Amino acid sequence: MQFGPELHTPVEHRAAGVVVLNEAGDILLVREGGVPGQPQKAGLWHIPSGTVEPGENPQDTAVREAWEEAGVRAGLLTFLAAYLGHFPDGEPVLRHAWLAEARPGSTFTPTVPDEVLEVRFVPKAEFDALYGAGLIRMHHTKLFYEDALRERGRRGATPTG
Repeated sequence: MQFGPELHTPVEHRAAGVVVLNEAGDILLVREGGVPGQPQKAGLWHIPSGTVEPGENPQDTAVREAWEEAGVRAGLLTFLAAYLGHFPDGEPVLRHAWLAEARPGSTFTPTVPDEVLEVRFVPKAEFDALYGAGLIRMHHTKLFYEDALRERGRRGATPTG
């Protein structure tokens, strides 16, 4: 056997989300309100994303979370990447993201206002400042944004929101 069990890393936690860019290349972010048991998330920004529920595939999670957290009727354009990270307790999590467009019917208002305080497009310079100040919740958000900008450049199109 070329790759035995010692090279396998089990990952029970999966998350998925979307990157929506406007014509200027600004990224759609949500600002966390914090949830019971996770006050450290309050006030931090990230892409609309969340946990892949049992029996759900990551694409469906990304679309569901876009609607719940940002009021976006997401049309997935292309898969961007999956990054392996860890929760603060060390448990691994595999995060997936898609470049998406906001389709008609998008409200840009969270349907879970107890979890999300704000939804808005953030310009690159402001994103960089938020990241530098430690206000972007996950490094993966930065990686997904960079992936989306590269993909948009390859496509020669400007996804809009």
